[in-house]
Amino acid sequence: MATSAKALSFNSDADNSNSSNSSTETKRVNVIFSQDQYAALQRLAASQGINLSDALRQAINVSELIVNANADKGTQILIKKGDSVQELKIVR
Repeated sequence: MATSAKALSFNSDADNSNSSNSSTETKRVNVIFSQDQYAALQRLAASQGINLSDALRQAINVSELIVNANADKGTQILIKKGDSVQELKIVR
């Protein structure tokens, strides 16, 4: 059975720190998502009242935070629910 996918195009603001002026550079990215990934992105956006592009930017920022924490051997991101504590990691 073929899996259908959704495409999302968005503009992302990137800091242009190499430039002497304070203008912002914009990049366009086309992304192909599985139906499940696209539905998850829609749920994230709807639950926060934000658009899909902002939800994707937020997901990228959270992913980067986790990857950077995992790279630093002295840092852990922990999720505590009641008496249960779990470490948050990105597994490849």
